[in-house]
Amino acid sequence: MSKANQPLLPVSQTSPLLPGNKHDSKVILPYKNDDFAYPPKSPLFLPSSGSIRGSIFNLCGATLGAGALSLPYAVAVSGISFAVGQLLLAAVLTVYTIHLLLRAGEMTKLMSYEDLALHCFGKKIENFVELNIFVFCFGISVAYLVTLGDIITPLGSLLLGDDSFWAQRWVLMTLFCMTIMLPLSLLKDVSSLQFSSMLGVFSIFFLVFAVVTRSIMTASENGLATDIHWGMNLSDSPNFMLSVPIVMFAFTCQVNVFSIYTELQRPTIPRMSQVVNRATGISVSIYLIIGVFAYLAFGGSLADPSHKGNILLSFALNDTLIAISRAALTFTVAVAFPLNIFPCRFTLDKMFFANSGESMVRHVVVSTGLVFAALILAIFCPSINVVFGIIGGTCSSVVCFCFPAAFILKLESGPLLSSAKIGPVILLVGAIIMGALGTGVTIWSNFYK
Repeated sequence: MSKANQPLLPVSQTSPLLPGNKHDSKVILPYKNDDFAYPPKSPLFLPSSGSIRGSIFNLCGATLGAGALSLPYAVAVSGISFAVGQLLLAAVLTVYTIHLLLRAGEMTKLMSYEDLALHCFGKKIENFVELNIFVFCFGISVAYLVTLGDIITPLGSLLLGDDSFWAQRWVLMTLFCMTIMLPLSLLKDVSSLQFSSMLGVFSIFFLVFAVVTRSIMTASENGLATDIHWGMNLSDSPNFMLSVPIVMFAFTCQVNVFSIYTELQRPTIPRMSQVVNRATGISVSIYLIIGVFAYLAFGGSLADPSHKGNILLSFALNDTLIAISRAALTFTVAVAFPLNIFPCRFTLDKMFFANSGESMVRHVVVSTGLVFAALILAIFCPSINVVFGIIGGTCSSVVCFCFPAAFILKLESGPLLSSAKIGPVILLVGAIIMGALGTGVTIWSNFYK
């Protein structure tokens, strides 16, 4: 067997990434944008699990998510050329960072992101990585609830009237969260929610189809928007930087690489590279399509505060096609929400109750506390683009771009500016600068401006 066809990492029946381990729910859950994750058992009409096509589907499921709702907003605040450039650069860097992770895994024979952090930098950095993943998953939970509020509040006003107590945003969010999301979050077995990965991907595909269809119809009737910025939108500087962390967030999938790799049939670097290249190509294509088409049709109105960075709020409630998309996303969000509560709960148990036995009381208290905390933050959060911006500039920047570069800088021999390290050095410095700038502009624009 040639070196190119040898498995990158040893896969055994005792691997923590394979079913049967007591930490299954922590390790194999994708921690993304994103979003609808946990590879399902493949139905007959989907590619088999572990195949190239099946792995592409799973990586797309880990990449694509609710972040697509804010991509049109990101294009509107930054301008077409700058936004397209960011998306293409983020796609290239996503492929590059995954290559760095695979290289680090090949050098250490380790099969998880956390194990790499522990091996390279010790226990404190492993805890820091765990904390970032916790904040990311918890932030996604908040974003789901904000999205839910954006979808159901106009419907409540339409059905009950604007003056009704039961039509208030916080009331509807609380009722929906307590009756559906909390009970699902109290489950211990996540296998019953595995279908949310498939549902989430199809919901995003349908969302893109619906938005593009309506955007083309709007542009056909009214012409292109008159306030389009074809280059960089400097009309409200420095708000053009608001798109940077949103784009970072949209490509968050790196922590899923090892779980998808170990499920791949005949896992090798060339086969995994095919998966990564194709999945990233599909994801960036979808982001470009929904972002650019919506912006050409609606222009600067997408950045209007009343739309809260959510493309669905640009359409009328009686639009049947968009209503179907809203319904699909509402159901998907409700089911995918607990898949982000599970790893948060696991991390808290690992950090504070590692030496304690299982406790149903602790399970209920921690789960309920996480759900209530996410709900409170979602009620007071102004829009989903704020959540995506803050998480993208902090957690996504650190976990997806900084650490893959840091792993290679630690593991590779030679001087800092050698050929093997110069790329990771540039990536590390650039990710820190762009993440800090994007987060700073997001906080300033939404809370201090």
